[in-house]
Amino acid sequence: MKENWELAYEDYKKGLKRKEIAEKYNVSINTVKSWKTRHWNKMDKKEGAPPKKKKGAPLGNKNATGPPGNKHAEKHGFFSKWLPEETQQIIGEMPTNEIDTLWMNIQLQFAAIIRAQKLMYVHDQQDKTIEKIEEKDGNVVGERWEVQQAWDKQATFLSAQSRAMKTLESMIKQYNDMLHKNWDMVTEEQKERVNLIRAQINAVSAKTNETDTEEGVMIVNDLPRS
Repeated sequence: MKENWELAYEDYKKGLKRKEIAEKYNVSINTVKSWKTRHWNKMDKKEGAPPKKKKGAPLGNKNATGPPGNKHAEKHGFFSKWLPEETQQIIGEMPTNEIDTLWMNIQLQFAAIIRAQKLMYVHDQQDKTIEKIEEKDGNVVGERWEVQQAWDKQATFLSAQSRAMKTLESMIKQYNDMLHKNWDMVTEEQKERVNLIRAQINAVSAKTNETDTEEGVMIVNDLPRS
């Protein structure tokens, strides 16, 4: 069974444009570019396809390879030589404009906040962590242990979450500002992203507040009565 890039290569040879191929196989335009760089160019050489006419200054012209020290023309060759294929693929699929790059960073930040809910979760007042941090042998024998009480872990979590949420809100504001500066050029999808991320944040906040309230009642009920 052929892979998508192989099927797309056949469409490419038939004359389909990159945008049309991306829509047909439900991938990003950057993925199509990556297929061309990693696979299609090799297939062209293997099948003896005539090389495409290069743009720019004539061969031998001092500007043919760009200004002195300019490595743009060597970029792909450099990556292929030194970077693993997986890294090259990541680079090939990275956004090509500032708005989409910022949106990707917003998604990563939000995902880290969600993941932290599980990693830093404090179950109840008895949820303490005891960990050995040092052990000595020889003339002096001993051990050092670190104890993190539930309230210490909860305070650390709340502080870290607060900083992360402020960073996320700042990134969303920056994204919103960029949209309005380029309002006539941005897509409807790019505009709708702000509403989407805010709805997701509100849903997570509501769920977190609900859980915190239930656990707060449980902890208070566990406290000794005077």
